Amino acid sequence: MPRRPPSVLSLLSAIFLSFLSPALAQPAANAVLTGTVSNPATGNLLEGARVAIPALGLDTFTDLTGTYTFPALPAGSHEVVATYLGLDPARAVVAAAAGARTVRNFDLTSGIYKLDAFKVTGEREGGAAAITAQRNSENLKNVVAMDSFGNLPNMNAGEVAIRLPGVAGNPSDENLIDGFTIRGIGPGLNSVTLDGAPMTSQGALNRGTNINNLTGTMFDQMELTKGHTPDKEAGSIGGTINLKSRSPLSLREKRRLSYSASVRVAPSFTEQTPTREKHRAHPLFNVQYQEVFDVLGGSRNLGVAVNLFYSENAVGGFRTLRDFQNTTAQPAYLWDYRTWDNYNNRKQASVNLKADYRLSPSTKLSFNTILNDAVETFRRQYEHRAFTTQAVFNPALPVTGTNATAGILPGYTDLITRVRAAPGSTLTQTTTGPGNFFNRMRRFDLGLEHTAGPLQLDANVRYTQTNINGGGGGRGGILINRLAGVGWILDRTASDLHPRFTQTEGPDFNNPANYRPTTYTNSIVQNDDMIKEAGANLRYTLPTRFSASLKTGAVWRERYVSAESFARRWTYIGTAALPADPSIVTYDAVKTGRQLPYWEPVQFFADRQPINPALWREDGYFREQNKFTANRAVTETIAAGYAMAQGKLGRTGWLAGVRSEKTKTSSWGWVRARRGSTVAEQTADPVGAAQRDYAGTQRRLEGSYTKSFPSVHLAHDLTPNLKARLSWSTSFGRPALNNALPNETISEANQTLTVNNPSLLPQDAATWDATLEYYFEPVGTVSVAWFHKTIKDYIVTGIASGTIATGNDNGYNGEYAGFTRLTAANAGTAVVQGWELSYQQQFTFLPGLFKGLGASANFTAISTHGDFGGTTGRSTEQVAGFIPRTGNASLSWRYRKFSTRVLYNFTGDYITSYTAASLGRNLYRFKYESVTAGISWQVRPSLQLTLDVANLFNEPQRFYRGIPSQMQNTIINGTTVTAGINGRF
Repeated sequence: MPRRPPSVLSLLSAIFLSFLSPALAQPAANAVLTGTVSNPATGNLLEGARVAIPALGLDTFTDLTGTYTFPALPAGSHEVVATYLGLDPARAVVAAAAGARTVRNFDLTSGIYKLDAFKVTGEREGGAAAITAQRNSENLKNVVAMDSFGNLPNMNAGEVAIRLPGVAGNPSDENLIDGFTIRGIGPGLNSVTLDGAPMTSQGALNRGTNINNLTGTMFDQMELTKGHTPDKEAGSIGGTINLKSRSPLSLREKRRLSYSASVRVAPSFTEQTPTREKHRAHPLFNVQYQEVFDVLGGSRNLGVAVNLFYSENAVGGFRTLRDFQNTTAQPAYLWDYRTWDNYNNRKQASVNLKADYRLSPSTKLSFNTILNDAVETFRRQYEHRAFTTQAVFNPALPVTGTNATAGILPGYTDLITRVRAAPGSTLTQTTTGPGNFFNRMRRFDLGLEHTAGPLQLDANVRYTQTNINGGGGGRGGILINRLAGVGWILDRTASDLHPRFTQTEGPDFNNPANYRPTTYTNSIVQNDDMIKEAGANLRYTLPTRFSASLKTGAVWRERYVSAESFARRWTYIGTAALPADPSIVTYDAVKTGRQLPYWEPVQFFADRQPINPALWREDGYFREQNKFTANRAVTETIAAGYAMAQGKLGRTGWLAGVRSEKTKTSSWGWVRARRGSTVAEQTADPVGAAQRDYAGTQRRLEGSYTKSFPSVHLAHDLTPNLKARLSWSTSFGRPALNNALPNETISEANQTLTVNNPSLLPQDAATWDATLEYYFEPVGTVSVAWFHKTIKDYIVTGIASGTIATGNDNGYNGEYAGFTRLTAANAGTAVVQGWELSYQQQFTFLPGLFKGLGASANFTAISTHGDFGGTTGRSTEQVAGFIPRTGNASLSWRYRKFSTRVLYNFTGDYITSYTAASLGRNLYRFKYESVTAGISWQVRPSLQLTLDVANLFNEPQRFYRGIPSQMQNTIINGTTVTAGINGRF
């Protein structure tokens, strides 16, 4: 048998071990120099400070605790220089004794911190720390301090992420950031990590991670990695957002207590929905405690940090939704018109405990836990919909066939549509709620760091679990009331947002007695997402005249995701109308004066049962079927290893290596039997029919794939302040977990069986990045970045994968012999490329009042083209969800005790749904521009007064169908004002 050639990873590991073996036998270094670098004005030890010994050509950077170490110095006196962006450098001559450990600490400060006591805050230092981390990074990375943008409306991490270059938020209908598009790549193909480790998903079987339920106060910085390195998770095509916590040992002072308390209000002088007006004010508060202890004979060797957070984020919104004739020509009739009111109070409570214990100068243990609960128990949605058939009535033809059901009257214009009282001309009122949602996230992280001469070891064991309970629970559900045979005129001449909606025929649609209930649905959703992970990294610093090191590591991760739903459905069998709730007032009624009726589900159902059982008949088969079809699970196991080398020769830094990951999936779930029960059988014996359809058809699937990801990163200091970067990196985006679940679709006519593919490969990306970064004092940077990303292995469905065999062991209980098996496979390519511009600066060099100015801005312009797994080429304007333009700007000003800030966020218009054959069905999103503003007054370091306004100009979310004049969807979420206090002791 021929021998397999060694892999790249094996070769690099062998090289690493060849260097490591003699190192283990070397005697101890002549001298060790260590210490900390701090800013006494803010009380923080500084991560990323550069400490250099110019005469020896050596330099290093401080770690998370502000500590630096030179492990192998020649004995004697050395001049040591410590520098940090925005602070004055410090120099000292240090005598390092042979065989001894010498400690030299540096305190750095700057004139800006001495102007007056009220300017001694961490915000300026946070900006400098972020720029320093970005400058020191070995790969392309954007870093921002979590407090860089002041008091953001909801204090959540998502509000910070959308202000990074290349990032666009994907807002929900409540205008909360549910996910991110990074460099044109959607949420499921990007990743979010916490201190470098993946987080669980809120959507269970998809891979998008929602961080709007995580408070940003738990974290110190946010990193956006665009050029992946072998020692980090490779499962991200667009980029990886990492939430980075701060080490409690980075505190220079003994203890610190910080607090904030505020009230978010929907002011009476702004437009709000009536339900939101009834619940105007809601609280937010946060307490942070840090302290450094002396334990077990050590000095400042235990750091503890506790963060407590509670908020109520009440959101209200009005929405109007329309659908037009399938054409881009004019005029086009409007056949579907909806209005919608929403109210929800999102409550969140979290506890974060982090402890770092320095067992010895060379060994540190860490523990980090997060307990986070997000609860929604009051969400309600009230929708009225008027719709008809998409056919124009012809008065010259007999009223039979299609003409009898045609709803559109001739003579329509761009702005006016008349609907006749045809059988399909219908009004429905749908009430959803009260909705229930409980998101409980638990995370535990135990870490070890150890240094032994040129060797550095770090290891972590982590467990993360998210449990989600959703749906209507025992109280709420979805109730639909219906009225048919109604005619109306919809006139948008005076107002497109609030058109005149006038009845012309049929039963009075303002009278609730003319409506009849159709169905009531209640569901309880139970999702679990659990990640277990263990990993270790080992770095060896080579004994060379220039800085160089080898690094290797491995990680094992198991992710288990289960999804269950317990749904029940009832049909109304009564004859009379149900009583409406006249207390329900909607935004549409306020703006137009219409008095359409509304119903509350809790009037008629309690504890998942009808209050009057004589009026309702349950669909028993639907209930029993859900016990099978809505119960499924996937386990994904990943084993990864890497080897890489990095160093710096003169002014050029380099990093190269490869990462390999083997992924296995196993899943189970039920599919329907080949010959299902009839409606009559389902009605007569729902339990037996469901058992016959599903009980013997549980499927278990397994799949696997292995991928390797090389990368090379170069950085060159053209001048002391101008850095150029060039990198080539590879990464991937795994398929959604529901692709691994059993699923079967039968076509008896075509003799085909369509099934899921558990071995579906991920999409691969190879990215070139080139950047120029200029850093300047005080605390400023400007950068220009260009990237070119080639993506391949898109997911294509309907690919023939063989003929199903005969016999009971064919995987389908002997069924479907001779059928062609169709499944999903990988094919197709696309290219994404673009430019990113970024700038930030503090103008402390200006005179007088202008000294307190600060500004930042970024802009991203990207484009795409390719076949995306299809048969024809597409480009930027034809790729749904691809956002070609994004940008941000901020302006801040401080003067004595007063400060103010304005933030601007821009997302350009883009297509959200594309159909080449029906251009009139294409859906587009208008550009979105939001402004947040705030002011504050620093009474003393322990008390600051703040006032912030979110969505200052009440910018709506707007969509159009086909052409801009055909507004398809507008959502108005309202303006909020937050008043609060904060301080530090």
